[in-house]
Amino acid sequence: MPATTAHTQPEAPDITPPSPGYPGARRPDRSRWVQANGLRLAAYEWGDPDGPVIFMAHGGFDFAGTYDQLAPRLADAGWRCVSWDARGHGNSQHAPLYSWTADERDALAVLDTITDEPVVFLGHSKGGGLMLDMAHAVPHRLTHLVNLDGLPSRNAWPDLAERERTAMLHSELTAWLDHRRRIASAERPPGTIAELAARRARMNPRLDAAWLEYVVPIGATEHPDGWRWNIDPSLRFGGFGPWRPEWAMEHLPGIGVPVLGVLGLEYELMGWGTTPQDVLVNLPGRGRYEGLEGVGHFVHIEAPDTVAELVLDFLGDPPVHGGGRNAPRQVAPQWEGADEPDLPDGVTALHHGKVRLALHRLRDATPGNDDHHPLLVVHGLGEHTDGVPVEADEWPGPVFGLDLTGHGLSSVPTGGGYTAEVLMADVDAALAEIGPCTLLGRGLGAYVALLAAGGRPDKVRGAVLTDGPGLVGGGIRPHSPTLPRLGPAPTPRPDPVVMLEMARDVRPPDYATDYVRQALEWSGLDTPVAVCTRVRPEWVTAVVEQPGVLDTTARDALRRYAHATHT
Repeated sequence: MPATTAHTQPEAPDITPPSPGYPGARRPDRSRWVQANGLRLAAYEWGDPDGPVIFMAHGGFDFAGTYDQLAPRLADAGWRCVSWDARGHGNSQHAPLYSWTADERDALAVLDTITDEPVVFLGHSKGGGLMLDMAHAVPHRLTHLVNLDGLPSRNAWPDLAERERTAMLHSELTAWLDHRRRIASAERPPGTIAELAARRARMNPRLDAAWLEYVVPIGATEHPDGWRWNIDPSLRFGGFGPWRPEWAMEHLPGIGVPVLGVLGLEYELMGWGTTPQDVLVNLPGRGRYEGLEGVGHFVHIEAPDTVAELVLDFLGDPPVHGGGRNAPRQVAPQWEGADEPDLPDGVTALHHGKVRLALHRLRDATPGNDDHHPLLVVHGLGEHTDGVPVEADEWPGPVFGLDLTGHGLSSVPTGGGYTAEVLMADVDAALAEIGPCTLLGRGLGAYVALLAAGGRPDKVRGAVLTDGPGLVGGGIRPHSPTLPRLGPAPTPRPDPVVMLEMARDVRPPDYATDYVRQALEWSGLDTPVAVCTRVRPEWVTAVVEQPGVLDTTARDALRRYAHATHT
């Protein structure tokens, strides 16, 4: 991506057609940059710049160029098709963190550069789910919703016995945390255009090899040692979080505008396994369902003529009005990243992924306990490491405190994207530095400590959960999405984005108890978790009821864990 200065605009994102081309595919007519919450996103348009808008979100591990067949067909019918590369995809900037909510905020930032009038929302796969959420968050911004195979179903999730599920989660959690430790130096492997197309064919086995080679120069960059996909290597299929597929489907009945749901009926690895009945029972009154026989998950690529005809028939003739404003290339003030403060003596910098974490050594071991395992203190939402808590004044070993990402002396990542699982990985970075320890978590830090106890049970010698800000979180299931517009914070720490996102994160009780089972199964401790809170939201209540959980005071729990060893 071209470098910028304070006085020049970067060159617009490249829309040069690949050679050879592909029948029916056409690169965008225009491109520009959008500043979204401090990140630079690449936006693209096909069609008349004064035409009515179809706002198009691509799928996960895709980029806007995968609409090079569908968008021109819609543009030739009179529509202005606008898409963008999501953060970490295509030509858009790689972000320190990624989350569903961050993608939604980015989408709104792009939409705000297009028009003030309602538009058509269209999305494929993950982008389809994103547009479902957006339809609830900003219902006044859309006239129609088109979902292209982006309606998740329970059918793609295996029905496992509890023991199998516990073992699978342990393996996947360990692999994910290991991946988080490696991402700072990770690179996509290089290859020729044909080799990158062949790799993509493993995920897209039904797509034409010539099409896959066509998109390589669009979604990859040539380096001295070969082509590399532009997808941020820190992104990984799967991951962890409380999200349930049925939550996305539950948004469908509440859509108030006309809805078109298109489903590819051929099973594919990248698909959701959704059946027509899954859609039909949730279709709103103004909804229309179309199932495509012999077509897989990538309906807009495999059958662009059919999908374009369905969309155009559904929308009718383009309105005379509806989308005129053509935004300037730079649509929001450039955010200056928060400076990294100098670290005082006794504070170690842990470079974890794309952030710097501040690990405070709060106190050395008491005399005669130099070999005793440490205590790691994890603060609450909006707080920072602030000395040894009074509950820990009898701890015999060394005491450390960790500033979570976005707090204290740790980095404030541009554009947000916080999740509890990312903060669990912060704790994992501290465990890698100081070795096995007991965790004392306060508020949000208590929830993070529970996740870490299940994510690294061999490294956590007991997790003590205490009251503090952020303990409750956002409840047990999603609520109405909200997408506030954020600006540069006058005081960058704590990051206002972390205050917003981590006060609303979803914490289903059964998700929390999964981590208790991980800790009980692999920690070697009879009671690996201690709940010491007066406040008992649903997730805490569920944790207390699990075998292997102490319901006691923080002082008592720390006395027990002071001599805990793994068997």
